[in-house]
Amino acid sequence: MPVAVADLEAAGARYRALGFSLKPGRPHANGIRNLHAKFPDGTEIELITAPAAVDPLTRRYRAHLEAGDGPAFLALFASPDVRPEARMTAARVRVPDYFFFGPRQASPTDQPEHFAHANSAYALTRVWLADDDLSAERRLLEALGAAFRRERADFPDPVLAEIAEFPQGSVALLAGAHQAVRGRRIAGITVAVRDLDAAAALAGTSARRTASSVFVDPRIAAGYRLEFRRPSAR
Repeated sequence: MPVAVADLEAAGARYRALGFSLKPGRPHANGIRNLHAKFPDGTEIELITAPAAVDPLTRRYRAHLEAGDGPAFLALFASPDVRPEARMTAARVRVPDYFFFGPRQASPTDQPEHFAHANSAYALTRVWLADDDLSAERRLLEALGAAFRRERADFPDPVLAEIAEFPQGSVALLAGAHQAVRGRRIAGITVAVRDLDAAAALAGTSARRTASSVFVDPRIAAGYRLEFRRPSAR
């Protein structure tokens, strides 16, 4: 999940205070700079900034930042265990322009300390999308083989969500009223933690706690609701 931020150093400081160990990114020829909150399964939250608009990607980031910090793209791992017929069907479905597909984010330069998060986080397990028309997203997720169900979920207040479930994670579809920033469909990210009390202590008094989760305010998380969740409680 690439999260665009105007001030990378300030955002990095907030994420370290939340208990994330951040790995510095490599230099980019177009001036992009980034920090990675990496997890052992290859998922990650990437804090990314583009100081100047010099090519199509940096222009997109700069335009995105005009409305403030926030998730800019949703990257999905193209798992080899997706059924061949699902792959063929998905190829005929329009992909929303903020989705892309890629590998797990494993690197030979990853070190154990990059995964040693003080908040006990170990995987990105859910993305929350919010809009009054998520039909294109639903068609894509369905084509990729998601199993759908409806459930009452905390975000942090109780909401009715449609959950697109995959073996390695899920996408929650919500009404547009739940957008963290008006007009932005990526409203939240769920990170699995082993110790919810540790995550809550680092999240501070502004966080909202439920029976199984801690929600960090979007102003601290950089334009989205960051959920720390203890999966065994689901």
